[in-house]
Amino acid sequence: MNVAFLGGGTGGHLAPGIGIAEELVDLGHEVLFHVAGRGIERSMLEPRGLRFVNLFGEGGRPSLRRAGMWFEATRRWRASLREFQPDVIVVLGGWVALPAAWSGFGGHPTLLVETNARPGRVQRLLSRRVDVACLAVDGPRMPRGRRLTEVVGIPAPRIERRGRDEAVRRLGLDPERRCLLVLGGSQGASDLNALVPAVRRVLATRERRWQVLHVTGPARLGCRDEPLDPPARDVPVHELRFCDDMASAWAAADAAVCRSGAGTVAELALSATPAVLVPYPHHADRHQAANGVLLAERGAAVTVGAQDPTGQQSVPALLAQVLDRLPIMSEAARAAARPDAAARVARLVVALATGRLKASPRVGPSEPDGEALAAPAGAEREG
Repeated sequence: MNVAFLGGGTGGHLAPGIGIAEELVDLGHEVLFHVAGRGIERSMLEPRGLRFVNLFGEGGRPSLRRAGMWFEATRRWRASLREFQPDVIVVLGGWVALPAAWSGFGGHPTLLVETNARPGRVQRLLSRRVDVACLAVDGPRMPRGRRLTEVVGIPAPRIERRGRDEAVRRLGLDPERRCLLVLGGSQGASDLNALVPAVRRVLATRERRWQVLHVTGPARLGCRDEPLDPPARDVPVHELRFCDDMASAWAAADAAVCRSGAGTVAELALSATPAVLVPYPHHADRHQAANGVLLAERGAAVTVGAQDPTGQQSVPALLAQVLDRLPIMSEAARAAARPDAAARVARLVVALATGRLKASPRVGPSEPDGEALAAPAGAEREG
């Protein structure tokens, strides 16, 4: 079976597809990603041996005025469909999926994955034009599939189980210190980078010794090398421009200050990491703020408010709250995890391709042997 994935541009849009693709490859199926062509996409796909087609090339989203670039991306999309002949197309969203909104899916069965608690504009545009919609949560504005809509959680790439001792050794951290992970997403974030001096001051007040693992992003925007008083200087910072070993980062982290993209929210839960969330403030629909509610309502995270979008005023106090409640918040995060989300979507993909999907009017969590899905014999993965 051939499965085409469409979407990307950022790690957050791409990561759920990688998790689903890993499950499908284990079942013996072929996968092909259609992405923008950015470096972050290559760095996520190539190490896993996942094939991809670049629709746009390096750089950010092109202006809609550059009609030639959009026309060429659409041509590449249609040509790849003719050559690859997918049995199912999995739509991951983002602006990279716009060629399908204009030119369609070539008559192939389609499954849309929406991992945000508030859908993006492209996903809303494609709602009701896909056969199946898989959602992280339900809501009145969420996409709908023509045949089936299922709440499955947030699919995520597999996080390799790694002991803390091995993780800190791989990252060059001090095994005697607790670790705070500061992470602004795949490209970093200037406002989170600017918070590091303030969080070091908070960590310096703790009886246990701490260190900071800071993933700055390639440009290191907003990083401050300001002089600190002696206690804060005693909290060392291990700085990485990009972390290609997130399994070790999550295993080493006792807490995190980070964005609340859908993939990050899933990884926080899977790794049982308490967090201070600083949602990306410039999305018109503030979908990262909605994502953060998924953990905050369960007591697994705290999030900055709209009145302090960059967290410059509130993060120190919020971090102090988290440090006082690490064990309780860690258990709450673990309880919120959906480790089977990628496998459930993969089973829906197989059922859709083989004609064994049973349409259901309900919207709710899919069950491994539920009435909404009749998987073909041998499709289930052990474990």
